[in-house]
Amino acid sequence: MLGLPYAAKEAGVDRRAAAQEDLLSLPRHGMARRSSLIPLAVAFVVSLWPVTASAGDLVRGVRGKLSAGDLSSGQAAVEAYRAKSGVDPEYLDAVGWLARGAQMLGRPDLASSYVVELRREIREERPGLLLPLGAAIEVEGKLRLAGEGRGAAIRFLEAELGRAKDTALRSRIRKSLNVLTLEGEPAPALGLSDHVGPAPRPLAELKGRPALLFLFAQWCGDCKAEAPALARLASTYGSRGLSVIAATRLYGPGSDGTPATPAEEKEGIGRTWRESYPGLEAVPIVVDTETMVRYGASATPTYALVDRKGIVRFYAPTRVAESELARRIEDVLSEAPQGE
Repeated sequence: MLGLPYAAKEAGVDRRAAAQEDLLSLPRHGMARRSSLIPLAVAFVVSLWPVTASAGDLVRGVRGKLSAGDLSSGQAAVEAYRAKSGVDPEYLDAVGWLARGAQMLGRPDLASSYVVELRREIREERPGLLLPLGAAIEVEGKLRLAGEGRGAAIRFLEAELGRAKDTALRSRIRKSLNVLTLEGEPAPALGLSDHVGPAPRPLAELKGRPALLFLFAQWCGDCKAEAPALARLASTYGSRGLSVIAATRLYGPGSDGTPATPAEEKEGIGRTWRESYPGLEAVPIVVDTETMVRYGASATPTYALVDRKGIVRFYAPTRVAESELARRIEDVLSEAPQGE
């Protein structure tokens, strides 16, 4: 168990989970296939991870080593930290990064040993330990996929999801499941009890219109960076029948990190959308926690493309090139409407 006491930082924990969550787990359509490209992929992805004030020196150092494909130096730093400071939340967070790096760099034996350590030290959900716990679950799912097959990985992740209580953790596990299972399945229903902007319609009522779902957080820089491309796609394909629907949830802290009421946060969502997403004023914004969980939007942005029959044809819990989205949208629009 933890060798040192720690103070849980409640405010902003979901933001940190979303911001620091491992983007090493790229969706299968975006993975580099050649092993010689894996260190480069790690360097590129780690370069996208934002460094936050809450990230400690150890974690920053390990991430820097992983960005260079230098797993050994990261290991040495973590071992030296443990010898000096013992097992504390920052140590476990760093071990989580090592587990992800080892798995990505083709060291399943080492990744497995880190998963075992994390599961030994984190036996239940506790504030401050949700990131390394999520890392352990996600890496174990990948290891099971590689070693035992898709069915075993799905069963493991479903069992973990059934036990998880924290919203960010549930979203993260669901993301791993969705990467394996969501494409080709009926799109999960949207929770429509709350929204910002125009009233959203149920997916079932779109009457054969494809839909592009954009799941975001109001403070997410990567989401805002997608706005110009998203507006162009909406403009280009809206007249051909594509519906664009945004979704988010209430995270709690306001823009300055202090608690915000639901009304204040919704006002902030609307303001952010008006200021940072020009050309998308007609897009309805679903505000619903369970929608974000069902679509595994622990990392934002997350995209899901739903065809005329309500089937998810594309799922990506990460940024996607505009050209790739356009190609996918063209594919679903080229299919005959229902009844023809």
